[in-house]
Amino acid sequence: MTQSSLGIQRVHQRIDRLQREMIQFLGEFCGIATVNPPGDNYTRCVQFVDRKLKSLHMTTRIVRPPLKEQLRLVPGSEKYPRPSIIARWDVGAKRTLLLTGHYDVVPPTGGWKIDPFKLKVQGNKLIARGVSDMKGSDTAAIFVIQAMQQANFTPPWNIEFAFTPDEETGGYAGLGYLARSGQFDADAAILLEGGGGRGIGYAHRGVLWLKITVMGKAAHASNPRDGINALEKALPLIQRLKTLEAVYAKRPSAFLTDKPVTKRPTIMIGGICGGGSKINTIPDRFSFTIDRRLRPEDKIQEVKAEILAVIRAAQRHDRQLKVKVEYPLHVPPGWTDQDAGICKVAKEAVKSVLKKEPRFRMTGGFTDMHFLTQDCGIPTVGYGAYGGKAHGDHEFLPVPELMQTARVYAEIIGRLKD
Repeated sequence: MTQSSLGIQRVHQRIDRLQREMIQFLGEFCGIATVNPPGDNYTRCVQFVDRKLKSLHMTTRIVRPPLKEQLRLVPGSEKYPRPSIIARWDVGAKRTLLLTGHYDVVPPTGGWKIDPFKLKVQGNKLIARGVSDMKGSDTAAIFVIQAMQQANFTPPWNIEFAFTPDEETGGYAGLGYLARSGQFDADAAILLEGGGGRGIGYAHRGVLWLKITVMGKAAHASNPRDGINALEKALPLIQRLKTLEAVYAKRPSAFLTDKPVTKRPTIMIGGICGGGSKINTIPDRFSFTIDRRLRPEDKIQEVKAEILAVIRAAQRHDRQLKVKVEYPLHVPPGWTDQDAGICKVAKEAVKSVLKKEPRFRMTGGFTDMHFLTQDCGIPTVGYGAYGGKAHGDHEFLPVPELMQTARVYAEIIGRLKD
C-alpha cells in the first residue's frame, strides 16, 4: 500500500469519527431557511458557512453581484442580497480542484407534518428541507477537509470551495455570476450534485421555459358571441403543441443516461396556467407555461423556431388566435468529455468506495454544471448525496449515504496527480 493510500485510509477513519458532528452541522445548516424564491436568509447562511470554513484555516471571501447587476439577473430582489462564499486551502500545489454546491432550497410543500427546517433524525434517516438537495452534499465536502486536516493528509492539489445561491431558479446570480466575472482559475471541479451512488454525472440537460398568453375579448357571459374566449382559443393550440412529443421521441441523445426519458427532449405544458377575471365574464386572456428540456445536441434558436412554427400554424388555421410568447428562463446543457482526467479519477474513486462498477450518466434536470464546463472550460463531474423526496414533502437523506459520499470525495481528492 502506497503512502498516499495509507493517508486516505486515515482520512476515511476520521470521516467515520466525525459522523455525529456532521449531522449536528447539517441540522444547523438546514435550520437556516434559505427559501428561493424569494431568497430568504442568504446572508445569514453564508456567514454560518464562513465561520466553519475559517475554523478549518481556509482563506474565505464573500462575493456579491453589484446591486445593478443583481437586479438585472433577479428583478425585484433588492431586499434579498445574493452572496456567495469562496474558500481556499492552498497547499502550494500547481493545480486546484474546485468543489461547488448551492445552498438555496425550494419552498416547503403543503404536506409536511413536521417543521421542515428542524432536522429530524428517524433511525438512520435525516429529514428536513434541503437535506438531500443539497446541503447534505455541501456538508460532506466540508467535513472531508476537516478529516484530512485531522489525519495530517495534504491533498495533491489546492482545494477551493464555492457555495452559491439561486441554483433553484437558474443560478445566474450565484455560480453564474462567479463564473462569468472570472472568479475561478481551477483545473477541474466537482459539482456536488448531478450524480450519486454508482452514477457519475458528466452532463445535464438544459431547459427552456416559455410563457404563452392567448388573448381574447371580454364580454358578458350571457352573450358569449360578443366576446372571444381566450381559454377556448388556447385549447386547440395546446393540442397542437402536444404533437411535438411524438417528434421529440424520435430524437435520442448520444449521451449516456440511466432513464430512457432523459435521453430525449421533453415538453411539459401547464406547470402554471390560468386566466379570466370573473365567473360571468368571458376570459380575455389565458396563459400557460411550457417546460422544454434540452439535449446537448439541441440548438436553442432551432428549439424556439420549432415551437413558434406550431403556433404560427395554429394562427393560420384560426385567424382570431392572438398569442404572446415570453421566455422566462433558458439554462443551456452542460457536459464534460468522459476521457477528461477528473472523470477517470471519479470513476476510480467511486469503484474503490462502492466496490461496484460506476456508470457515467446525463442527469435529466438542469444544474449549475454548464457555468463551469461551457462558460469557464473547467472539466467537471457531478456527484452528491441523494436521499429522496427532494422538492417534496418530508425530504430525506440516509446517514449511510451522507458518509459514503464523503468517502467518495476523499478518494477523488486523494487520487489526483500532482
